[in-house]
Amino acid sequence: MSGEITVLLVTVGGKRFALDAGDVLEVLPVVAHRSAGTGPRWLLGLFNLRGKLLPLVDLSTLVDGGMTQVRLGSRIVVMRLEGDLFEGATRPIGLLVPEVAGLARRDFSAAGAHEGFAFAGAPHLGPTLVDDEGMLQLLRCRRLLEGDAVLRELPARVDA
Repeated sequence: MSGEITVLLVTVGGKRFALDAGDVLEVLPVVAHRSAGTGPRWLLGLFNLRGKLLPLVDLSTLVDGGMTQVRLGSRIVVMRLEGDLFEGATRPIGLLVPEVAGLARRDFSAAGAHEGFAFAGAPHLGPTLVDDEGMLQLLRCRRLLEGDAVLRELPARVDA
């Protein structure tokens, strides 16, 4: 039995990452957003998605410490997050991603893959494998913002 999953390949700070495509609702061009003005560095603010205001999060800040420099290949990846952070509710958020490289199928449980990390502050760093293009790390999308109390202030439910 294959452990392959479909992933969205992204590049952040010259490193390759994968987002589980099952958590991706849609991929958008970069649109204007209203700055949060305060809060954590990774929270850029809010953007309007067909009449719904969604939080916009800078993926570069979360995984690399830098800020995304918007370029032609930059995108907003609308993700579905759920679990303890949102008291069981499903929340769509937008991730500002420096570059999207496309879809692929990868097996992060294959022989030779590293199982990932489980230390405080990085529950989102999942397993890593080596493919024809180098190292590729799976980001545990649902755990990207886990434990950050700031997002507990968002409304309890948002329809995806």
